[in-house]
Amino acid sequence: MKRIVIPEYGQIVRWARKAAPPEATERIVYLEEPLYRRLEKSEQYLTRDGKAVFTWYKDYVQAQQWVGIVQVPGLQVEILPKVDNPTEAAVSVNGGSWRESRSNLLYMLAVAGDIPIRSRDVARLATRRAPLNETLSALFANQLMSELLLGCERSYVSYEENLRSFKGRLLVGKQLLKNAAHRERFFCRYDQFSQNTAMNRIFKAACRVLLDATSTPGTQDALRHCLLVFDEVSDEIIGPAHFKMVTFTRQNERFEDLFHFCRLILGERAPTVSSGEARSFSLLFDMNKVFERFIAAFLHERVMPMLPDCRLYPQARHNRRPLFQDEGLKGVLNLSPDILICHKERACNLVIDTKWKNLRQSGLSDGDLYQLHAYTHRYGCGQSMLLYPQVTGIPTRDLYLLDEKHQKTGRRVSVRFVNMHRDLYKTNEREVLAFELEQLIREGIGLGLGGTA
Repeated sequence: MKRIVIPEYGQIVRWARKAAPPEATERIVYLEEPLYRRLEKSEQYLTRDGKAVFTWYKDYVQAQQWVGIVQVPGLQVEILPKVDNPTEAAVSVNGGSWRESRSNLLYMLAVAGDIPIRSRDVARLATRRAPLNETLSALFANQLMSELLLGCERSYVSYEENLRSFKGRLLVGKQLLKNAAHRERFFCRYDQFSQNTAMNRIFKAACRVLLDATSTPGTQDALRHCLLVFDEVSDEIIGPAHFKMVTFTRQNERFEDLFHFCRLILGERAPTVSSGEARSFSLLFDMNKVFERFIAAFLHERVMPMLPDCRLYPQARHNRRPLFQDEGLKGVLNLSPDILICHKERACNLVIDTKWKNLRQSGLSDGDLYQLHAYTHRYGCGQSMLLYPQVTGIPTRDLYLLDEKHQKTGRRVSVRFVNMHRDLYKTNEREVLAFELEQLIREGIGLGLGGTA
């Protein structure tokens, strides 16, 4: 199988000549015609949240904001986050120069809660150098096997069957329809305590998908062991309705992270139309959402304990405010900023809106500024922030809000950056990142700068 690595917004160019394609450059890789066509054919399956994973042009395809794995027969495309890093060497097709990017992505996914791993086990990821799909498959298989050793989920499951002996409750309508000439049969509905639950059917389907997507013997063995445990669980094509059937209680909440990971694996999969159709696999993450959840979780875990008088509300949970009110006094257009931080005593708020963008290429978006203007007014912020990953050559900015007389109101929208080009598995780098974020919060709330990192 041919493996290629590209960054976000990198390009895959169709190469139709008989000679070998050129070496990959920093943002461009070349792909032979047959493999390019296979990738193009899989386009109908490559959508997430209604958005395209690739943008297709005449002779090349460009990745968008999604990172992760796209696999079609004979080809695996690994898309890794990259905003700006001028010191990085040109990309090799083996992905060696992408090691830190892949490693940091795994760390961000783990902290953000997008992959099934406990926070205390995150350090183990630093030693893995395998492709992204192999690492994620191994994490899922080992974690699921660990939970299954404690016992798989069991619950009462309803069945409707035409039985030779009476059991449960007789379904009179179906009995008259099916068994008018068969008095020895009973069409019944009954409940049975079983492991054939909706959650276990989802887990079994995910194991089968990952078994096709991984080539690591240890991971394959773990997935096969899980399938043996699910031997009594029925095989089904999983759709959105199956996920809605699952509810979490104290008895099964230990499976919740694994369940959400299954949603990533199976949530966008279409049923196989024909038995001869080539199998494809994709596991993709929206970097805008990953960055948002990572910053929120990192702040909660490492920064907020140093600011005891402040409270953090991701997505302004329990603090959403409507922008308008209709005649019936009902709120219209509830605002939900990425991060809301409130100071208990000062009664001042700070809104942080995270954006995973290369500001040197895209520039400030009018829509983002309108959004921050609304947040600043509605939440009474002296300062609100647009937080981007750091890029070279772009300074911080402060944009002051004006009143109807074109005078500064004293409120501002600030453009700030956080350096994500660091090894996040190193303790000192995490400490520096925590210090930088603490300074941004102190600036926004007006607490004054803290000590040195």
